Amino acid sequence: MKRTIYWLMSAILMLSMLLSACGPQAAPEVQEPAPEGQEAAPAEPAEEQAEMAPVDFDAAFDTFLADMQAYNTITSQALNEMLAEEPPPFILDVRTVGEVEEKGHIPGAVLIPLNELAKKLEYLPSFDTTIVSYCGSGWRCTIALTALEALGREDVLCLKGGSFAGWVEAGYEVATGMPEAEPLNAAQPDPAAVAAIDAVLSNMPDGFGGITAEALNTALAENPDLFLIDVRRDEEVQSKGTIEGAIHIPLESLVERKAEWPAETDAPIVVYCGSGHRSTIAMTILWTYGYSDVRSLKGGFSAWAAEGYPVVGGEAALDAAYATFLADMEAYNTISLEALNELLAEEPPPFLLDVRNVAEVEEKGYIEGAVLIPLRELAQNLEYLPSFDTSIVSYCGSGWRCTIALTALEALGWEDVRCLKGGSFSGWVEAGYPIATGVPEAEPLNAAAPDPATVSIIDQALPSIPEGWGVITAEVLNS
Repeated sequence: MKRTIYWLMSAILMLSMLLSACGPQAAPEVQEPAPEGQEAAPAEPAEEQAEMAPVDFDAAFDTFLADMQAYNTITSQALNEMLAEEPPPFILDVRTVGEVEEKGHIPGAVLIPLNELAKKLEYLPSFDTTIVSYCGSGWRCTIALTALEALGREDVLCLKGGSFAGWVEAGYEVATGMPEAEPLNAAQPDPAAVAAIDAVLSNMPDGFGGITAEALNTALAENPDLFLIDVRRDEEVQSKGTIEGAIHIPLESLVERKAEWPAETDAPIVVYCGSGHRSTIAMTILWTYGYSDVRSLKGGFSAWAAEGYPVVGGEAALDAAYATFLADMEAYNTISLEALNELLAEEPPPFLLDVRNVAEVEEKGYIEGAVLIPLRELAQNLEYLPSFDTSIVSYCGSGWRCTIALTALEALGWEDVRCLKGGSFSGWVEAGYPIATGVPEAEPLNAAAPDPATVSIIDQALPSIPEGWGVITAEVLNS
């Protein structure tokens, strides 16, 4: 009897443990069949999705951005050559079914519309297989490229040069009808990452996040809180300028510099690059991190500048500054020894800028009241200069370096800069005008704020001036 009661109690205890283990877990939901012609959604319990921890895409994107070559683009010619090789690349068409039915496709392509891509990954090859993605113009395939790299793909390229439209225009082969494909089940990306990417691709805005230069110009006027990100390389910004108010984060450093992104994920953001490809990569990355209002500038900075919208810094700013300078010159912005001596007796006197080196000043003295900034260091010490509309007279040892300084300062926005001629400081001494000894001291004025991009250009130029300051003699020129 005791044995019977013992076994009965044990059975009850085991049953209780089993029920307590199973009780809190919801039974799998029965998935409703998908409507005819539509792909069934992945069977994942809603509770699991809600409790899924945020996916860390940092490692995937760091690898992607570090390994990019030509920003993972490929031309129609290069793709056509690859298709003749063995094995050929995997061709992924991310257009809609209607586009493919109307316009055809690249032979051998597998069709997965962009917004369905994360739902049909079983049709893709192994992680290390080369994939070339294409769309109508090159925009959607850039989003697809970024999404697939986030999911662990190692070699995804995007067809540029007009994408499928460019392929057709180049006269390469086109197949008609709908491409067919079989599931490969060759790769197993992280399910949480797949769910996150699917949320991104399923909720893209109309136009796939594109914004025109005209619309951006309007948005900047209407919304002072719009966050602009310039993802071009340093040398592009320095050469061509930027849109006023943009923060510069090169694409290669985008994830590394996440701390500079807006704190709020619903902040309005526009990203731009040179033509639109890199900014679309950046836009997709930001979407992946949960930013909901991100757009990419169509045609990039090139379209913005070509349509005449304002640009600060770069060659465009240099063009305007030099055009003004050359048009407004009087006596080629020179001043004689006598004229300077007379000006120094007036109130206020001009601002005197000595661009010789320290050793020259220590040895030979300087004009009383001058501020010393050696020419090569000029763009690094602009805080010592007066306001843009203050008259500046620059001098050096003979008149050569002060001409370079005059030109540089006019490029930076100063409006009235002249160069002391007649032998410059040597001529000043020979004429018997007063000099001071020692090295002059000065306090920062912080009276002008030249464009940082232009300052960077000038600061690259001045330290790079060759020995002799670019002088060549008549005899050497003749040779």
